[in-house]
Amino acid sequence: MTSSEGREAVLLVGEGNFSFSAALSRIVATETNDITSGTDDITRETDNITTGTDDIAGGRGLRITATCLQTKEEALRHHGSAHNIHTITHSGGEVLFEVDCTRLSECVCLRGRQFDRVIFNFPHCGRKSGVKKNRLLLKHFFLSCVGVLKEEGEVLVSLCNGQGGTPADRPMREWHNSWQVVAMAAEAGLILNEVRPFDGEKPDSYQSTGYRSQDKCFHAEQGVTHVFSRSVACSAPQRKDMKQHILGGRPLTYHIPAELSHYIHRGFLSNSNHPVRLVQDFLVQALEREWPVSMVTEPLPLLIHSSPQRLNACCPEIQDTHTHCYWLHPSHTHTTSHTPSDDHKYIDTLLADTHITYDSEDEGRERECSSRFKECVGEGEECVGEGEECVGEGEECVGEGEECVGEGEECVGVGGYVLRPSLLPQMEILREEREHREREEVLHGVSGLVFQRVHISPWSPPAFHQLLLWGAWPKASQSIPDLGRSLERLLTPYGLSLAEEQGSLWLAAEPMGRLGRLWADDLTDGVSVCLNLDLLASLVYSLPDWRLLWSPDPRFLNHFLLRPLPEQPFHPFSLFPQSFVYDISFWAGPDWQEAAFHALVREASREMVENVTLIDTYTPNTQTDTHPDITHTYTPNTQTDTHPDITHTYTPNTQTDTHPDVPHTYTPNTQNDTHPDVPHTSYCYRLTYRSHTHALSHTCALKLHTHLQSLLSTRMHLTVR
Repeated sequence: MTSSEGREAVLLVGEGNFSFSAALSRIVATETNDITSGTDDITRETDNITTGTDDIAGGRGLRITATCLQTKEEALRHHGSAHNIHTITHSGGEVLFEVDCTRLSECVCLRGRQFDRVIFNFPHCGRKSGVKKNRLLLKHFFLSCVGVLKEEGEVLVSLCNGQGGTPADRPMREWHNSWQVVAMAAEAGLILNEVRPFDGEKPDSYQSTGYRSQDKCFHAEQGVTHVFSRSVACSAPQRKDMKQHILGGRPLTYHIPAELSHYIHRGFLSNSNHPVRLVQDFLVQALEREWPVSMVTEPLPLLIHSSPQRLNACCPEIQDTHTHCYWLHPSHTHTTSHTPSDDHKYIDTLLADTHITYDSEDEGRERECSSRFKECVGEGEECVGEGEECVGEGEECVGEGEECVGEGEECVGVGGYVLRPSLLPQMEILREEREHREREEVLHGVSGLVFQRVHISPWSPPAFHQLLLWGAWPKASQSIPDLGRSLERLLTPYGLSLAEEQGSLWLAAEPMGRLGRLWADDLTDGVSVCLNLDLLASLVYSLPDWRLLWSPDPRFLNHFLLRPLPEQPFHPFSLFPQSFVYDISFWAGPDWQEAAFHALVREASREMVENVTLIDTYTPNTQTDTHPDITHTYTPNTQTDTHPDITHTYTPNTQTDTHPDVPHTYTPNTQNDTHPDVPHTSYCYRLTYRSHTHALSHTCALKLHTHLQSLLSTRMHLTVR
């Protein structure tokens, strides 16, 4: 722990002859701070890994605690150990014996203490122990040291070249033949922040020794020091209830799905230092040099009242607005009963105090604006609680008398409520209002958060910030190429390209794909630009993952405190994150919705799944079999089994469905299993778990995957194989 004098506390474990601790003590005594920072960065050439300029000591003012596993008598047998121990204690440090680095919490001398840094140089189980034993040593050390590590402390582990199993090793060993240091640290919630070369010559008089002096000295040349720190905890997603206050004291309450709870009320566009806002300012300021731009500052509603048909006409870039939009329904308990004839009056009441107000004294025009916005539930939502996700089982829609039919189905008629999948519906209303008052050639801009129910892939966020620009120009189609070239000149240095398709200009970059669209409407002399700010921020700041934008980790946010230019890319604080791949298979009926499956994966995995790929499907012949790969069949006894009037053949899953005393027999459960005249399909998906923001271990990934299997059975009523 840091002493009252403000000195930084450093704990060294697994010391042999204490030569490293003594060298560190001499550096502290002589105010030298250049132990391990080599002049050559072993990772700079290919990986751009940041190596700090500070050494392990971090300068003067350290309180060193050096420990070893041996007894004092055993430790003193090392050549030079007595002199090194004297150097440490004479410099104000302390030496402890019989300290097991895998059980630090059991050490009485360390109880209640916390350290700024914990250092373990060249750990080894001793003799010719294999990689598996050394992995376990690392794992148990990491799990132990977090108990004595400060919240913002660091753990430094130095390994011989090739042992760590990261690209910093040259050459890099096969994964199965390495110590997998990143994966072992993740088991304790630690992430790799930095990789440094270990220079064994700079610590004066440092000499490596083997375990308990039983092994010869090893070669520390080309050693690699790995610097770890704590990962920010990942909270479980929960449904949020949003309440809209209206006149008369009647609130409208609706549910935000649990998978989207992480994205609500983050305020990125109001935070002048967030990269999403920085990219917006960068684009607008650059365009203003060639085009007049005026940003609309009035708040826009989060929930809009529309239908799939209306959204299809307004948002052609969304493939299926019925499936790929979040259709939500107000809660029954918070709404007042009314008849369909009162719906328009009811919606007007909802919006009476939430419409967009313009700088005009014309009250009639203001009422007209409110009327045009009657399709939107206005701003002012607040989170009123958390619970489980609403799946819309037979709920009524407050609107124009439409009802939801069937379990989990969405409202498909006029009168449904949807979390805005785009700002285009609202832009149409704003554009009409602006054109009533002004016709000058100005690009009007509006930005906000939108939601789309997309499949899980590396560059497909379900929530992102959209920037829309529109203006009126004579012969608008001739202005689009000029506007496209302006954006192309601005973003080409970051890998963006421009392509024409079906009358629109598309902005794209690898590996993100499409980032925006430009199009013209000559009938209205309209010019429109639609941009994905989240993907653009990932592009210009060289982010390896769009999920970083939503990370609360101060290591990410602090990089943008001084509003860096795009020429200053972000350096990841989590190096070489591990990926874990699991397959999942299940039977699903004809009402199967793949979008709902992806939504459930987002929720169950806490956004830890980076990619979901369909790798196989199978629809059995319902007259003869229900399982593709097992030849044994069973014909139910129609006198005693569960389906007395239909004799059908069933192929059991012998891994899970076998009868205890009759091999390869099975009594079908007619509630869940396949029926001869209702086709069921087997789906097999491959899920890739990977995170650039949290410490994802194999144990954690397996727990998340097991939780997903449980939810598929209980929430979606699927038969998981």
